[in-house]
Amino acid sequence: MIKLTGDIRRDFERVSAEYTELKSRILEYQETVKELRRSLEKARESRKTQKTDYEQRLAEKDAIIQTLTNRLEHELALKAHDGTNTGTPTSQTPIGKRKRIPNSRISTGRKKGGQPGHKRHMLEAPPDDEIDVIAVHELDAEDSCPKCFGQNYSFTGEREVKYEVDVRVNVVKKKHEYYVYECQDCGKYFRTVITPNLRAHCQYGPMTQAAALSLMDTVNAPINKVRTFLSGLTGGQIEPSEGYIAKLQLRAATALGTFMEDLRLVLVTRSLVYWDETVIMIHKARGCLRFYGDEMIAYYAAHLHKDMKSLDEDNVLILLTPDTSVMHDHNKVNYNEKYCFRNLECNQHLQRDLQKSADDTRHPELMGLKELISKTIHDRKDLIAAGAEAFDDTYAACFEGRLNDILDQAGKTNAEDFSPYFGQFEKNLIERIREYHDNYFAWVYDFSLPTTDNLSERALRCIKSRMKISGQFESVITAEHFAKIKSYIETCRKNGINEIHALTRLCEGNPYTVKEIFRSG
Repeated sequence: MIKLTGDIRRDFERVSAEYTELKSRILEYQETVKELRRSLEKARESRKTQKTDYEQRLAEKDAIIQTLTNRLEHELALKAHDGTNTGTPTSQTPIGKRKRIPNSRISTGRKKGGQPGHKRHMLEAPPDDEIDVIAVHELDAEDSCPKCFGQNYSFTGEREVKYEVDVRVNVVKKKHEYYVYECQDCGKYFRTVITPNLRAHCQYGPMTQAAALSLMDTVNAPINKVRTFLSGLTGGQIEPSEGYIAKLQLRAATALGTFMEDLRLVLVTRSLVYWDETVIMIHKARGCLRFYGDEMIAYYAAHLHKDMKSLDEDNVLILLTPDTSVMHDHNKVNYNEKYCFRNLECNQHLQRDLQKSADDTRHPELMGLKELISKTIHDRKDLIAAGAEAFDDTYAACFEGRLNDILDQAGKTNAEDFSPYFGQFEKNLIERIREYHDNYFAWVYDFSLPTTDNLSERALRCIKSRMKISGQFESVITAEHFAKIKSYIETCRKNGINEIHALTRLCEGNPYTVKEIFRSG
């Protein structure tokens, strides 16, 4: 504080100087405050930026963690895929992983093997009039008693009899003599008619050819193994060349042209037709083998491409009427507007998809639907055994109610807990069941309709074994040859005709006709 002296001029100067100094200091303080405020604002902005950056980096790390978690769940789900929830065959089970063999049978709780009270099945001894060889087993002169080793023994007249049923291969070398005649009226020379299977001067007979075809098309033996087997079975007397064996397919398939056309015409009149297709390799390219048929017919077709054009070439589906029901594994091509038949969907494949979705998403609702379908099929079998033709209205209504409740709850769970990897498959599966409800569950209202496409699956299983052994077909033509011969063999077998006998007639140039097959069946 300024102390006044009483001298106004001097006191004024001193006060002015003090004022000026204070004003300057205030300005300095104000600048300092502004600078501090600017620093504080910068600090706040920096803190905000750092917080935002931190939150962003934290969110990125959370996203990475979630992505890795999802990937881990995805890999674990893929590792859990097997024959119960996908189409993976049990033969492709990885080493070290327990094989899961799908089995829809309900356990009885009893031990495996023969059950108490069941009749024991044994090979029965042939009657005496069918005995071809009697082998008498007597002691040799140097044999002795097993107890005292003495040789003073005598035959008691008693016998202990054992029977043996075996196969003996006898090679037959047949000479055919066709007499030549001279017409006494015109002088022309002519002979009796030679059958087409005896065109060459010397050839293998129809039984040998039939055995080779059976080995190739049923046993799936490679051509070189067919030659080895025939040679070993006959002691080297029959040893056809590999080229000859390969040509048998062509000759047999060519002789089945009329048979295949007649079989197709019968097939399209059936009230229920199963069909499916599988991938085969044709000269390093992916082709397809199709099966059409039922309990009595097996019609195969091979194609280089799996498309609508090849379906039209088969000329089967397009000829079916609205009175025909077609069972398949959700082949959406069946719903093409050019077709007018009734579609049936395979419930075994549906249950497999339900199991897969439940395993992948850990959502229990669709697993409940699988159990509902399994129980309903089991109840249906019991009713069929009792002579029923359909469920009563109360049971069917209860089934529909539970089905809709499960689908509604599954849809809600899918929306609330949507899996980035498996959620879309689950959603699509729910929508598919709703859209194709009548096709999936027609068997609930009509016991004459099948629940699965297992007949087609079994019919195509043989080609998978063939692909593992042979790898591929040389061309689509050789695949077509296999399809024709397989159609003939399987149709004959389904109707109780012996395969070797049927193939022998084929190799003689006189295959069974479709009319003969169904007359015998």
